[in-house]
Amino acid sequence: MINIQHKNAIVGALVAVVAVLSALVIVASVTQMYALTVGLIVAQLASLGAVAYVSTKTREQNNELFCASLTVTK
Repeated sequence: MINIQHKNAIVGALVAVVAVLSALVIVASVTQMYALTVGLIVAQLASLGAVAYVSTKTREQNNELFCASLTVTK
């Protein structure tokens, strides 16, 4: 379970990883290291998938908490 309070820190760290990987992709492509470039692009896609996963899970938790608060207030 992903803590909603830590979502921004987790997403921020993953975005920083994607930024570093982007810079490495540019360096690897300029030096014509194609296998490394492809590997870094795959790592970028995995990091972006992790960002989407974290965002989706926290959105689900937020919706569950909202529904629970509606149930309690009735």
